[in-house]
Amino acid sequence: RERSLSVVNMFLDEMAKEAKNIITAICDEQCKMSDKLLPKYCAVLIAQAVNRKKKDKNKKNPVEIEKPGKESYRKTRENLTTMDKLHMALTELCYAINYSSTINVWEYTFSPREYLHQHLENRFARALVGMVMYNGDTSEIAKPSELLLSVRAYMNVLQTVENYVHIDITRVFNNCLLQQTQAVDSHGEKTIAALYITWYSEVLLRRVSAGNICYSMNQRAFVSLTAESVFPFNAEEYSDVNELRALSELIG
Repeated sequence: RERSLSVVNMFLDEMAKEAKNIITAICDEQCKMSDKLLPKYCAVLIAQAVNRKKKDKNKKNPVEIEKPGKESYRKTRENLTTMDKLHMALTELCYAINYSSTINVWEYTFSPREYLHQHLENRFARALVGMVMYNGDTSEIAKPSELLLSVRAYMNVLQTVENYVHIDITRVFNNCLLQQTQAVDSHGEKTIAALYITWYSEVLLRRVSAGNICYSMNQRAFVSLTAESVFPFNAEEYSDVNELRALSELIG
């Protein structure tokens, strides 16, 4: 009896874990494509356009940089991309998970969807903190606006999961995002709020106290008074209105 229950539990857990891994791979790819749309990557294209006008006719044409969206153009429908294969595998797994709402073994009832829900919730919580990319040694951290963009891309993928299997993704968002406004989450791990509070108080404001950064009324942001090479970041890139607005959306 215990063995049969253990086998059912292991089978459902492995199936949900595999679906979670596929969803994670899709989310990571979508985040990469979303990052390509950030303004900072436009500078390379602008510089390339300027150099193209100035280049000597005898020189070879520079290598064209692949622009965002090129991956959507298909030469043929026969060649499946990695994303196509991931979506096909996800469809099959979710169909199996969604086939039966409950599975009865002896007097116990298993819910396959709850296994997937729990795995997605744990993975989303870890992904949120991971996307902050906080490094205490180098005082590096992701800009709030860039983090918000990545979080939205991640959430958009998770919302499409509802098209495959009947689970409440909104509950996943509420459980995870609300915990990120506290100092620690339900597992005792540091949250987005804790990491940004640490960075702004111990890195940014400490340099303000030292006189290396001041507040600019015109720019409505803290600005660095020293050369860019002295510190690993520019204060205005983390303290202007857009960044603080993005931070407030993330942690309230």
